[in-house]
Order: sequence, then structure tokens, then C-alpha cells
Amino acid sequence: MSVGRRFYALGPHCVLKRLEEPCLYDLQNDELYELSDDAYQFLLKCARGESPPIRPEDEAFIQDCLSEGLIVPSEAPVPRKVLSKPSPIPSLRYLELLITDRCNLRCRHCYLGDGHRQDLPLDSIERVLREFEELQGLRLLLSGGEPLLHPEFWKLNERVRDFPFRSVLLSNGTLITPDVARRLRVHEVQLSLDGIKEGHEALRGEGTFERTVLAIDHLQEVGIAVSIATMIHRGNLTEFDALASLVRSKHIREWNVDVPCLEGRLKDHADYWVSPEEAGPLLTYGFGGGFHSSEKNATCGAHLCAIMTDGKVAKCGLFGAEPVGSVEEGLRVCWERIPRIALSELRCHCSEIEICRGGCRYRAKAQGGLYEPDLFQCYARGVLKGGEKHDDSEDR
Repeated sequence: MSVGRRFYALGPHCVLKRLEEPCLYDLQNDELYELSDDAYQFLLKCARGESPPIRPEDEAFIQDCLSEGLIVPSEAPVPRKVLSKPSPIPSLRYLELLITDRCNLRCRHCYLGDGHRQDLPLDSIERVLREFEELQGLRLLLSGGEPLLHPEFWKLNERVRDFPFRSVLLSNGTLITPDVARRLRVHEVQLSLDGIKEGHEALRGEGTFERTVLAIDHLQEVGIAVSIATMIHRGNLTEFDALASLVRSKHIREWNVDVPCLEGRLKDHADYWVSPEEAGPLLTYGFGGGFHSSEKNATCGAHLCAIMTDGKVAKCGLFGAEPVGSVEEGLRVCWERIPRIALSELRCHCSEIEICRGGCRYRAKAQGGLYEPDLFQCYARGVLKGGEKHDDSEDR
């Protein structure tokens, strides 16, 4: 190393992103750091393998980055690929990719209903991954069906770590053996756990609870982060304290609690559906949630879109019947077509609106209209109490 020159390289799990603001993204820990122009230029030089001049006022920033593992000292330049073209605005940060509708279970609440053994072709998936990279994407959600049943899943599995975004596998967990866990190259697996044994198996079938809990252990043993997704239903309403104890005992990083929509198979099992008044308070059991948003004035989903198994692009998986285009047209083109709803357009203006962002638009649409409040969020946040109804007369 030349005398007087210091080289720093980006941490191996860190990438620069040009979103609404310049950022550094830690893929491993799912942390996004907004950067000043000076900080971005310094890290850009590091990423290009240059030795940037260091001013006294830079030292504190450098030490912070070193302590977090965002940069590492290097004896020689370590150039990295940096995409300089900024993202669209709003940025597409999260991509839900439904790669197959095949599944080994027949869950009573599945909004997709019965599958048709349809798989998104691998060449289409790879094209989408390249486009998502070019759009400065942050997090890829590999979904289904059960993604492990895609005929070419293991080829895809070998490719995902080549891209500068975090990959998350959404799975029911029943197929994750110790060998499967060892082979996975994703950063995180989100497992569906819908109660303790009785509540979980009421939705997913006999024997599924133990296999899903074992999957948590198999994944954690090989160092893969695990998050949990739970759907509130009639059979698990009394299980949340016990489920919370189980989740805490497993050192889960994130717990997403949600409510299924009356679509797909749930229409045939409507007795499992729970009203906003009953389910809303249970939404507060969830924790974590690495959501990195810059859009403060738009409703839920401002940075998300979904690609269905037939290649259609939609606002999210629930809006799959209302596509805005197909992957053949290009991800950027489709992203720019997705309709946005401003918070000011909603028929609710309570003090919680900038936090809940109106809740789920699909649920709201089913409850009364696309611009109505999501009542599940109203009950979760105490805006409505038992027996109350939303009064939007002032909004009109």
C-alpha cells in the first residue's frame, strides 16, 4: 500500500443505492442508511476502488462505518459494481415474485385458491431480477404457492445471491429439512405459523405445526434469519399469548400478524373469518418489520409491486386480478403504471393516518370502498372501540 494512502472497501454485504436519496443498504441486517452528498461521494470512491482524500471532519463518519461493518480497511483497491442510474420516483423497493402456484398444502384461507400447476419460467424470473437490480431494488420476496416446489427452484436459489438485494423466501416450512436449509442461499426465510398446534393445524392440516417449528431450528442452525407470518382466524383467537411466548423463545427477528381476506378458499370456509372488531387488537402482537419507506403521503404499498405466476404485474398479490401489464413489457414500464393513492384522498383523517397509512387498500375496498379506512387498523390502533362505527361525515 502506498505511503499516505488509505483504502476502504464497502462491507461485503453492503451496496450503494440511488433511491429518492442516496443510501447505503446492509443486505445482511436489512438496514438502510440515508447519506448526505458528501458521505455518498466518499463511499462511491471506496466502491470504485479509489483512495479518497480524508478530511478531519470525515474521521467520525469513517469510524462509525467501520464499527458497523459498513466499510472495511483494505491494503489494496476492491472495486465493486455500482449502478449510477437512480431509481424511479417513487422507488420500487420491494418485489413480491410469485414463482409458482404449486403447493403441498390446501390451507383453508389461501387467497389464491386451487392452483393450476403454473410456474413463472426461469428465464422470465432472471430477466425480472436484472431489471429489479437496475431499478435499485432492496428486497426480493420469493413467494407462491410453495416456492420450493418450482421445478427449477434450486437453479434460482444459486442465482439470488449474485444480485445486490436482500432475498426472502416465503414458505410454509413443511418441506424445510436440515439438508434443504443447508442448500438455501437466501438471506431470510419467512415461515407461516398460524397459532400453536390446534390453531395452526385448523388452517394448514394435521402434522404441519411440528414440521414448521422444526424448520425454524433447521434454518437458524445454518445461520439463516427467520421471520414469522401469522394470520388471525377463528381458530387461533385464544392462542396469541402462547404463540407470542413461542415466537420469543425462538429469537425471531420479525413477527408479521395480519388478517386474511375473504378470497379464494376462505370463501368456502367463511366461518374462519374474523371481524375487524375482534381481530384488530390482535394485530398489535406483531413486532419488527424492516420497512424502509420514503413516501410519507401515500397509502400502503407505495414501494411494492407483485408479479404473478402468469407474468402479470400488479399493485400486490391481492390485486392480481387487476394487472397493470406483464413482465414482457418491462418492470419499469409496469411500475410506472401502478396507480397511487394519496393519504389526502382517503375518507379518514384521524391522528393515526400517517402511521397506519390507511391500512390495506384491498381490505378497505372489500369493506366499503378503495378510499375508505381499513377498519382492522382502526380497531388495532384504538381509533374505534368495540361496537363503534367509523364516522366520516366530516370528511364529506
